[in-house]
Amino acid sequence: MQTCWTFGPVPFALAGIVAVTALGGCTTRTQVFEGYNDDQLWTAMVATARSPDYDDWKVSENEVFVDDASRRIEIYRRLKRTLVSPYSDPRKEDTEWKFQIVLARDEELGEPMVDFTARQIKVPAHVWREADRYFLQMRTLLGPMAAKPVAEASQEVNSDAQSESVPQPTTQPATQPASESTSAPAAEPLPE
Repeated sequence: MQTCWTFGPVPFALAGIVAVTALGGCTTRTQVFEGYNDDQLWTAMVATARSPDYDDWKVSENEVFVDDASRRIEIYRRLKRTLVSPYSDPRKEDTEWKFQIVLARDEELGEPMVDFTARQIKVPAHVWREADRYFLQMRTLLGPMAAKPVAEASQEVNSDAQSESVPQPTTQPATQPASESTSAPAAEPLPE
């Protein structure tokens, strides 16, 4: 039995919707966070999801589902603003977002990474901007990456060469001879 397909105006419209959905359904942005451990990142991810910070939008709704076991966050967020542009009337805008944020691991680098995925059809550039805003807020919460303390660094060196002892630098205040004065030198008079 052979099936015959007929394409009228309705199936073409439906095919167009399916094609648009397939091309722009979910947009993902990923960022690697070198030097931070998974627990630090997870804490920053949850805090950023629960307390979003926007310069140009007001958050009217923010529903956050946190799955600690799989390190996944689902967010439904509704934003509102009044856009004021030169030579035009103020315009009220309303948008909603559905995100999924997952803590994963970059196998190539061996570092933790965060996957930010929009769960609806949106312009990819808008999703990237929203993801970058989320990552920036996370980095602000994390603060600058702390350098390894000297003790940890010396332990790593000692583990490589246990037979050698690594001298630790010591800082002692420099003593000044008694003949030198500790006051500032006198200023020379300016020539007239």
